[in-house]
Amino acid sequence: MLSYISVRNFAIIENIEVTFKEGMTTLTGETGAGKSLLIDAIGLLLGDRATSNVVRTGFDKATVQGIFIYLTNEVKDILRELDIPLDEDALLIKREITTTSNNIIKLNNVVVTLTDLKKITSKLADIHTQYDTQRLINPETYLSLIDGFQKDAIDQLIINYQEKLSNYKDALKKLKTLEQKNNDIHERLDLLKFQKNELESYQLTDGEEEELEEMVKRMENYDQIFKHLNQTIVTLDDMNAVNGVYQAKKELDSITSYGEIYEELSKRLDQSFYELEDILETLKEEASSLDFDPRELDQSMERLNDLEKIKRKYRKDIPELINYLDEITEDIETIDHFDYRIEKEKERVLQARNLVIEEANLLTMKRQEIAKKLSKELLDVLADLELKDTLFDVTFTSHVSDDLTSSTGFYEDGIDEVDFLLSTNIGEPLKSLSKAASGGEMSRIMLGMKTLLVKSLDLSLIIFDEIDTGVSGFVANQVAKKMAEISKRTQVIAITHIAQVAATSDHHLFVSKHSEGGRTYAKIKELTYEEQVLEIATMISGDEVSNSAKESAQLLLKNVENGK
Repeated sequence: MLSYISVRNFAIIENIEVTFKEGMTTLTGETGAGKSLLIDAIGLLLGDRATSNVVRTGFDKATVQGIFIYLTNEVKDILRELDIPLDEDALLIKREITTTSNNIIKLNNVVVTLTDLKKITSKLADIHTQYDTQRLINPETYLSLIDGFQKDAIDQLIINYQEKLSNYKDALKKLKTLEQKNNDIHERLDLLKFQKNELESYQLTDGEEEELEEMVKRMENYDQIFKHLNQTIVTLDDMNAVNGVYQAKKELDSITSYGEIYEELSKRLDQSFYELEDILETLKEEASSLDFDPRELDQSMERLNDLEKIKRKYRKDIPELINYLDEITEDIETIDHFDYRIEKEKERVLQARNLVIEEANLLTMKRQEIAKKLSKELLDVLADLELKDTLFDVTFTSHVSDDLTSSTGFYEDGIDEVDFLLSTNIGEPLKSLSKAASGGEMSRIMLGMKTLLVKSLDLSLIIFDEIDTGVSGFVANQVAKKMAEISKRTQVIAITHIAQVAATSDHHLFVSKHSEGGRTYAKIKELTYEEQVLEIATMISGDEVSNSAKESAQLLLKNVENGK
């Protein structure tokens, strides 16, 4: 439960501290005094997103701190997982919201993320806002309402479903890509066959172009090559250069015993001799094999010209042309096998789809189980809220396509589309809740759902922001009793404009505002019995508080006290 909250520089709240107690606490006060601001501040503690515009004008940051006590074992386990120390079975939550959006969240003085905060607070409390009741007229929100009753179990089923859905969509994407490629290849088949024949006629080989270019270059420079080759041979052979090195080596051999340097130089000359001898032999072989064939030169130049043309035509070099030929050859040969490949891919898509449907059905069955229990228990609660003749049902529909290549109807949270059906009068058929219920009935139905939600999730706090809107008279009494009943097992904080609800509470806080020095300030105080009588009387009669209104307020409080 929430035992304490401190709010600083939050809109018109400059500095408020409130100690909350067990049971039911109501907040009353004039419109705009700051009641909803206090609930918004608690919402920040529970993980609502913060915006910089909540910071009070003239200040750099707003701060909200709250202490929760009587933590459940589930909450403690999550705190341990996040390495957050437990301080005497209490949890201190602190939010700092700055004008620069440099916001900080701390749990027991440990900085955490908003995701971590929500993971914990989802097990602590639930806030009913005025918008929540409006959700009952929007069938798109019904699934989230059902899922909230067993959120952990549903979340795991959704994760399993989403994994299979992702696999199915991947398989479907591969199939469609394959089918498109098949269509493209058939459309391009004649062109591919022509290109294949043309490229094959060139008998392209990697490195041929370089060899031809070198051959042409040698033939075009035949005279120069022949001249310098022979001159080199004459220099090395006829001038006895090789033998000269050999003789020099022998001369050094005779003095190697006089120093290591002479021995080293002798070895080097020896190596040079054999190297020069090998070079000379290679030069002679090259000179003897050197030949000039004009016809071969013409053929080589013609071949190079052909290669240049095919390169320009396809805008690829020779290695790229060879690779391209391999690719189109494979594509042409693959056409005959495409039907088989597509059938195999369809089988994989079907298998993946069946797994998605299997997981989706598990999710649906779990939701239907929750809905069945919800319907039964909700009718019992609604009977207490003067909706005794109500019929309520939850219908599930799916729009999954029969076409295995269509993912229509597979949503990120399953295949279910849900509607709430309601009849509040005997003999009237069930109709969609969004069309059948009045405003007061909507409030009571949502109160009933929240009652069951708190019980299901074992929450230590529930906050009602004007959930009693649209009810009055005897029905208001029943609503007040239901809220008081909830408060026997869960702390309840409620904003109300109904006297019966305020009279039923264990603790009554009054929120007001005043102006001073050109600024507006909100303040809060717990009312004494006399102050509570006056406030409830004001709620009954308006600004003019009559004696009869005071007597009615006292009677309300007395009846509540006797009822306890």
